[in-house]
Amino acid sequence: MKSLEKLSILEDSRQTAALLDVFRSLDVEVLADRMVRPIADWLGADFGICLGSVPGRRKLLPIAGTTDKDDPRRVGFSNLEPKIVRGIGERPVLRDGWGELADAVHEWPGSDPDRVVLVPVHDGEMRLTAVMAFVVEKPVPSSRLEQVAQFVELCRDAVGNALQVLALRELIIKDDTANCFNRRHFEDFLPEELARASRFRSPVSLIFLDMDNLKEVNNRHGHSMGSRTLFEVSVRVRGKIRKFDKLFRFGGDEFCIVLPETEWHGAVEVAERVRQVISGKNLLMRELGDGEGVSMTASLGVASFPLHAGDRRELVQRADRAMQKIKASGKDGIGVADVNEKEDPPAGESDG
Repeated sequence: MKSLEKLSILEDSRQTAALLDVFRSLDVEVLADRMVRPIADWLGADFGICLGSVPGRRKLLPIAGTTDKDDPRRVGFSNLEPKIVRGIGERPVLRDGWGELADAVHEWPGSDPDRVVLVPVHDGEMRLTAVMAFVVEKPVPSSRLEQVAQFVELCRDAVGNALQVLALRELIIKDDTANCFNRRHFEDFLPEELARASRFRSPVSLIFLDMDNLKEVNNRHGHSMGSRTLFEVSVRVRGKIRKFDKLFRFGGDEFCIVLPETEWHGAVEVAERVRQVISGKNLLMRELGDGEGVSMTASLGVASFPLHAGDRRELVQRADRAMQKIKASGKDGIGVADVNEKEDPPAGESDG
């Protein structure tokens, strides 16, 4: 009896410690990691994953797990519709196989697991924000599922707080006019991406895009139509880049597109797709109601790290300069930075 009491006290203390760890973070990914790992330990799970909300996406995607991100078991999860897991209910359940997640699991190595514990995660308002899945070999007693349920319930406020912080951060880094990332986020993101690329010896390309005749739209139709044009261009551009590429409004009528793990020639292909989706296409058709809208073109410059530049400032400068050459030679085209071009001294830096 005393042994059982000691075990209960030990589990309570471990659960309390895990709960404190969760409340110490306002980062969604860190919080999810601090939830999924102790639960996997309590369940004796061989594998655990948390599929949660990601900014800008309506589907649940892998945000934390008990294994590395490149683990085939983790990579095998695709986009998951929240409605699929709403039927789980509010408490952890033991399923034979994947249960409600069956359609979301692809390329799982080996045979499907015999037992999976599904744990829905809600915020303080009882909105479904994530679902955790744990692969277990042995049956899980109801008392253990109850322990997990209590832990997850106690984490609701922490989940809600982290999501509020995430929503506020999204407001800070978004450009409301163009509905893409803003210059502030660009200045934070690009150095981090270049540092990552340098660490893994992978390329990063930058496309500097300038709208050729936005000023004419502003003069003829007003600045509200100019703003709407920026929004429509942003939508079209985002439709031509990958999910992990980033579109930023650099300022005025200029955009920057950051392409991770992309050489210059790949960036040129992307730039051409972007140019084609803008140039000669009618914009503001519904707003102007004249059946014609406005015609727009764009000039684009491409530069790559580390081929054309060794740091953020130089990369932006080279891509900007390549774009300016296109503007000067007739617009509506794509320029590529010259590998033999010497870098301007820091005092002459111009991001505009």
